[in-house]
Amino acid sequence: MKKETGKIPVIVGVTGHRDLREQDTADLKLAVQGELESLRTMYPHSDIVVMTSLAEGADQLCAETAYEMGLDIITVLPMPADEYAKDFEAESLKKLNELIDCSSKVFIAPHKEPFEEGRDYLYRQAGIYIDGHCHILFALWEGTQADSGGRGTGSIVETKLRNSASVNAGEQLRRADGAVVQIVTPRRNSGSVQKNAGEVIMHGDESTCRSILRDTDNYNKDCEKAADACASDDKLSAVYTASDRLSIINDMKDRRVLIGLSACATVLTIAFLLYDEAEWHWMILLCGLMIISLFAINALTRWTRFNERYVEYRILAESCRVQNYLRTAGICREVTDIMPWNLQVTIPWVSKAVSAISAVEKAGEKKSILDIWIAGQKDYHKKALKRTELQLRRNDRMVTAALIITIATYIAALLFEIVCCGMISGTSMFAPEINDAVRTGFKLCMGAFSAVTLFANNYYGRLALPNVIDDHRKMVLLYEEAEREIAVKGEAEPLLLRIAEDELNENANWYAYQSKQDQSLGI
Repeated sequence: MKKETGKIPVIVGVTGHRDLREQDTADLKLAVQGELESLRTMYPHSDIVVMTSLAEGADQLCAETAYEMGLDIITVLPMPADEYAKDFEAESLKKLNELIDCSSKVFIAPHKEPFEEGRDYLYRQAGIYIDGHCHILFALWEGTQADSGGRGTGSIVETKLRNSASVNAGEQLRRADGAVVQIVTPRRNSGSVQKNAGEVIMHGDESTCRSILRDTDNYNKDCEKAADACASDDKLSAVYTASDRLSIINDMKDRRVLIGLSACATVLTIAFLLYDEAEWHWMILLCGLMIISLFAINALTRWTRFNERYVEYRILAESCRVQNYLRTAGICREVTDIMPWNLQVTIPWVSKAVSAISAVEKAGEKKSILDIWIAGQKDYHKKALKRTELQLRRNDRMVTAALIITIATYIAALLFEIVCCGMISGTSMFAPEINDAVRTGFKLCMGAFSAVTLFANNYYGRLALPNVIDDHRKMVLLYEEAEREIAVKGEAEPLLLRIAEDELNENANWYAYQSKQDQSLGI
């Protein structure tokens, strides 16, 4: 079996007319090929996947073009294949069967809206599924307004642009950030189109769409470096492993940057004291070097975005973890349906990534998740809580020790001035040059320990340890309560969904403060 990588596929959805004009076929195919090739060029680290229902006309044209370009096809059927076949003529039915055989995945679309009788409803559910799981929608469409029944291509386009599909009770709001590439497609016996067949028109929030695709491609670029170590039998596990690994790597790099910034600021403080008080004039060179180093590290941080990557990849990993638990529990719901609004707004590429993974992921065998999710997460947060509390105590001890030594140095300096320098009596016990040397020593000691305090506050302060401790405590309480409720109610779907939503909300809170821990010069 081929191993899955941790890369996120860029999914191109397809909707369009069935009744294409024969004279337009070549131009339409050329336009589709050009747009797919453009995506492949702009996002070279990402696998482009075409998602379609393989309906006669536009769907089959796009699928054939994708197959000829060596791209994967995901087929979303509106109904069972034997029933679906009744809507096809002989030639198009032959194409349907051939393209199904060429598809990497074939399944029947789940229903997102309340059930209605009729085939139009089933077609709309397939269109809504494709809308919700693609990064960008290709619409081979003449551009007419959506019909009142919400069944045609115009309605599917409108759903993508506005995210206006009806949702099940309990789902979160979903941000409307979709983009549609309209490839002008006249219909047979329609004279309403004034534009040329194959002309490309962009609709929707193109800027946000491009940003999402760019962030996805950047993640995939990072993922290539760890591809072998993150390979797995299923896509969800592979993406979780990769994003978890990349998050840890970027966290380590981010902490090195914090240490570098804090150390440079500390050395700068001490060097300036030596220059000013001890009159070690060559220390001015070290001061200059530290200032240059601070700005260089600061610029490197902004360019490499270690902290930003750390928190975003962590959210992706945790979202994949929750999605995996829901899948393991046999719950047919997606994390994007319950993802907090602030995550959708600030890191929309993660939401789209989880949707894309869900579209290519196969269903797993239902298992009990009490041990692998609830108990496992409770134990993890308990251990993490102890580690973080130890870090905080270490920081507090360092700051307290520096403060005690600083106070002791001040008392010693005060006694020296009173007893030895004659502050009260007016009679000095030592020569003026000795007094000045001792005073300089006291100043350097006080400055050095103040610099140590500065280092500790710069480094540990940016780790937001009190917030992290509070988060771990809340998560331990969450899973302890979940264990008690499962013991009484069993692993009921509403309970597990509530736990999943609570975990995602806590992740959103964590993201809110961690994303603000931006490195600065810290002088």
